[in-house]
Amino acid sequence: MLSVQFSDSVGSFLSGDSSGESKQETVYFPSPRGSVNKVLFLDCSAQGLVTFPLGLLQLDYLEELHLERNLIQAVPPEIGLLQKLQVLYLQENRLDRVCEELRKLGRLRSLDLSNNPIANGGRRPLLVVQRLGELRELRLHSLGLTELPDGICKTLHNLELLGLSGNSLAALPAEIANLRCLREIYLRGNRLEALPTGLGDLPCLEIVDVGQNLLASLPEEACGSSWRKLFLACNGFSSFPGSLCQLGHLAILDVSYNGLTRLACPFHALTSLVELGLSNNPLRAIPPQICHLPLLQVLYLRNTQLTGLHPDFSTLRRMQVLDLSQNQFAEFPTEVCSLISLEQLSLDDNHLKEIPVSIQALSMLKCLGLTGNQFVSFPEAVCGLRSLERLYLGQDRGLKLTSVHESISQLHCLRELYLENNSIEHLPESIGDLLTLEILDCHNNQLSAIPDALCCLNGLTELRLQENRLSWLPHGVTKLQALKVLLLRGNPLTDPPSDVCEQGLAAINQHLQEKVHLLTKATQIQTWWRGVMVRRRLGPFKCLASSKKGKEKRNKKKKKPAGRAKKGPKKK
Repeated sequence: MLSVQFSDSVGSFLSGDSSGESKQETVYFPSPRGSVNKVLFLDCSAQGLVTFPLGLLQLDYLEELHLERNLIQAVPPEIGLLQKLQVLYLQENRLDRVCEELRKLGRLRSLDLSNNPIANGGRRPLLVVQRLGELRELRLHSLGLTELPDGICKTLHNLELLGLSGNSLAALPAEIANLRCLREIYLRGNRLEALPTGLGDLPCLEIVDVGQNLLASLPEEACGSSWRKLFLACNGFSSFPGSLCQLGHLAILDVSYNGLTRLACPFHALTSLVELGLSNNPLRAIPPQICHLPLLQVLYLRNTQLTGLHPDFSTLRRMQVLDLSQNQFAEFPTEVCSLISLEQLSLDDNHLKEIPVSIQALSMLKCLGLTGNQFVSFPEAVCGLRSLERLYLGQDRGLKLTSVHESISQLHCLRELYLENNSIEHLPESIGDLLTLEILDCHNNQLSAIPDALCCLNGLTELRLQENRLSWLPHGVTKLQALKVLLLRGNPLTDPPSDVCEQGLAAINQHLQEKVHLLTKATQIQTWWRGVMVRRRLGPFKCLASSKKGKEKRNKKKKKPAGRAKKGPKKK
């Protein structure tokens, strides 16, 4: 058994070229000598292939072949030689037809022809697909289909997944009721005005995606009791479909981006609901029934014109992800502080002025979004969230933060900190205690210097400082070995010069390292010179001049005063 991925290092077997010369459509892969024909898996995706590599037709044991995201225009008739092929991915090429010999692949279970100009030839190019009776997965996304050939629904009885998103389908054939094994159907981005009633009769169907269509109603007979995931976003519903409340096994429901003004459905019937999407609907209020869904963990309420939450909202103790961004909250909704399992909370683009200390009860919170609010000062209460990994405090509108509180150092798990579009003049030295920090975004602020402590963050990979007032960078930036992104555009930098900054991170590091080297050399020379002076008892270099003058004064004092010489002893 041998699995192989595309490599540009060894061999040219698949090209069918015995000369070994490299060509644009040549596929190279490493393999042990004598085992080439036993390859089971081959990935040749995104390699700029213009033609189908004929060499791979010799791989008698090949079961899975990836040729997606290339420039292939046709599949050769010899494809029928790959009798053991089970998975064939050809999406995002330039295929305008499917050869008849494809039907010889009797074991093929998964076929992807998405994003090709196949449909330009009408229904005929897809007739061969109808003969692949063993297919389990068929993806025909974005082919420009205006109708689905009914033969697909009549003959592919084993089909479990059918992907038809991004086409121009206005209806589905009634024969779709024949797909009794179907588990997943994807119809997003079509022109459907109604769902066929036969869809609700499919016993195995669990995932239905009909987002971005023209649905305005959902009859009860079109809904299946086995459905577990239903996506209805971006349609024309003005009221909540009451038929959904009979779907007792539904775990995920998305009705975002509709015109819903109220939710009259008895939500208490959706006892299995784990994830609910209601974003971009003018609801203005949340019905209390939602507060009593026992298993609800994910709730999206973005841009729903909310000003507050129902008191019973605090009973959703299983909640892990809550999106309340782009609403009208003037005060922090304290009901949220009771959601002890919450891991992600988004309150971006509201009118909050402060954060209560009670938020620290969210001991599991890992991501907090507070961008675009009305904070007068840095919300110090968030520094008590010891599990926090991502904090968003950018400001696109309203008041601007001018400083960051020193208690930011308490966020020992913080990995990403976003402070963009504020008026912050300096960062505290305590930011150097955030040893797990990987991304720091301070672009478009008023920073004139970077604290040296920042250069101690060995895990920092991205540092965004564009549009500030920086004139120099600390030499310690070169110690940030993990740093991959350093953005400095829009700063009046002189050290390093702007032309060096434009060349990227490598040039900046080289400039700073050279400067450090020169400073170190100068320091060494100065130290050596001072040592010489001391050893010669001439004192420090800077004191030489003053020492010379002092010596001259001392010499003058030692000289005897001018006058008569002493008389010698008398001679006898």
